[in-house]
Amino acid sequence: MKYTITIESENAPGTLYRIAGTMLRKKINIEELHVKEVDSKRHLSRFTITIFLEPDLMAKLIKQIERIIEVVHAEYRAVDK
Repeated sequence: MKYTITIESENAPGTLYRIAGTMLRKKINIEELHVKEVDSKRHLSRFTITIFLEPDLMAKLIKQIERIIEVVHAEYRAVDK
């Protein structure tokens, strides 16, 4: 199934590396990736990532992403085809 993941995190060096590394360890291919600073005063960025993944693995992936120290919040939604 196709999902869009939205992650809000601190704008810090290495954050993208840690997020992508989490997906690499699970052999998940990133189909689309956008990163944008959303709050310059608080130094927050928003990552929008599109992936294909089995539904039963999605919640586990989000929990692992939320364990990354710089991540403030992560959520996902299914994308209609």
